[in-house]
Amino acid sequence: MTANRLKQAALTLFAESGYEGVSLSEIAKSVGIKTPSIYAHFESKEQLLLELIDDAIREEHAKFMQLLAETSDQPPMERLYAAFIFFTDLDHITKGQSFLKRTLLVPPRHLEERLGQDFIAYEDQITLQLTELLNRCAHCEPEQSERLLALFYALTDGLLVEYKLYDSALYRRRQALIWDCLRETVDRTRTSPKA
Repeated sequence: MTANRLKQAALTLFAESGYEGVSLSEIAKSVGIKTPSIYAHFESKEQLLLELIDDAIREEHAKFMQLLAETSDQPPMERLYAAFIFFTDLDHITKGQSFLKRTLLVPPRHLEERLGQDFIAYEDQITLQLTELLNRCAHCEPEQSERLLALFYALTDGLLVEYKLYDSALYRRRQALIWDCLRETVDRTRTSPKA
């Protein structure tokens, strides 16, 4: 029970202040225990962070798979739009997803390589579903599908950065414009002659 309370407290604090901005004593204080008591549950702050990353990745992946299941009877382009919104409608994400996105953008320097591997492994799982979805939307060759996938990731990752920079109205406008560009690109790919 205390381990879960520590994880929830650390999740909140890391999401707000980043890994480097939070001490173990702050985490302990927020759950009403002394700092040494943390070591009964976690070897280090690093281990706590890595467990939170694993939890957040599992949570987001499960939510994405649920979205795909819930939209399975919709046309492919509507499903692609739902996936686009899933990754770009950042006003409604969970605390775990917020933490995951913040850590993705600004990973602790000494954990960059390890977290990079975790994120790539997670992206590989998402890529399978997105590639299938893009193929259904565009009816394209593997090379074209790979280009569309790269575009999808670049646009959604770019919006993640813009979310922190712009007010809500401008962000929503950019989000809509970017979706229009992605949709038009998928449509052009579908109608272009195969080489």
